[in-house]
Amino acid sequence: MKNLLVILLIFSSIANTQAQDKKKIEADKKSSTLVYSMKHPMHDWDAKSKDSKCIIVYNSGTQKIEAVAVIAPVKSFDSGNSNRDSHTIEVLEALKYPNITFSGANIQEDGNNITIKGNLTFHGVTKPLELKAKKTVSKSTLKVEGDFEINMEDYGVEPPGLMGIKANKEINLKYSMVFSL
Repeated sequence: MKNLLVILLIFSSIANTQAQDKKKIEADKKSSTLVYSMKHPMHDWDAKSKDSKCIIVYNSGTQKIEAVAVIAPVKSFDSGNSNRDSHTIEVLEALKYPNITFSGANIQEDGNNITIKGNLTFHGVTKPLELKAKKTVSKSTLKVEGDFEINMEDYGVEPPGLMGIKANKEINLKYSMVFSL
């Protein structure tokens, strides 16, 4: 809840600026994806969030993104295996830490390359994170996509196991967010 308030405060402060060209845009859920991937010696798997929300502050005058906030409920990820998804909810203590969030307002653009410096909150632990992304702009849409890796142990999560063997501690997250301009 604290992280959601921080995200709302960031957007409130940005919204109070005088610039006419700035607007908040929410990613189209049907066209956007947020997927995590994990590896285990016996198998690999992906899970896609069905209910993540991404909002940017976009300056149409400069055609630049000035802030971003993402929230993904832990329970929204679907791997196609309900037992695995239930175990993920249990391992990540989703009742205690229901959301994964990222917010950043330090954004540098170099052509189509974007560097976003912000904070990721996962399992109740907030750490700075720098994301690299690609931006594609057309007349009516803006697409931001990239991927990054985190070590779940850095966030106080023990890798899940199967048959006494632990999964890799790295989680790869891949995102593709599409916004209507």
